[in-house]
Amino acid sequence: MTTLVLMRHGVAEDDNPGGDGARRLTDEGLERAGRAARGLVALGVRPGLVVTSPLVRCRQTAELVAGAADCPLVEDMRLAPGMSASDLLDVVIEHPEADVILACTHQPGLTYALADIAGCGHIGFARPGAAVLELDAPRPGAGRLVAVLPPRVLRRADGGRP
Repeated sequence: MTTLVLMRHGVAEDDNPGGDGARRLTDEGLERAGRAARGLVALGVRPGLVVTSPLVRCRQTAELVAGAADCPLVEDMRLAPGMSASDLLDVVIEHPEADVILACTHQPGLTYALADIAGCGHIGFARPGAAVLELDAPRPGAGRLVAVLPPRVLRRADGGRP
């Protein structure tokens, strides 16, 4: 069984001269994403691998999680905006060595992938929120939603105010 953690990137700047892919986390976005990363680990969600969209805001969020969990980080273009459940499941298949994989990516792909994998309907992802799934197999319908972790819960788990 694989545990798959889906996470939305932190709050990013509205615009960047380099385009959408270059948008960085705001100072507040960095602070909250760092607290969310530490909160995940404090709750016992410790990925063995973090896979991220190559867009800057996701990469920054994923780096914070990988640092908090002390695990490797890899970029994967399939997690860029437009990601499908099939894309996400292909990433899981390619990393059989990881018992817990965290995928940092974007909306609305997160919501759609979660619905397809766990059959749970549409659950929104605030930034930087997460959802934890257990996968019996890397295929649509084979996942169970274990937890939805809004940013407020993750920040509180980090030991401070939400």
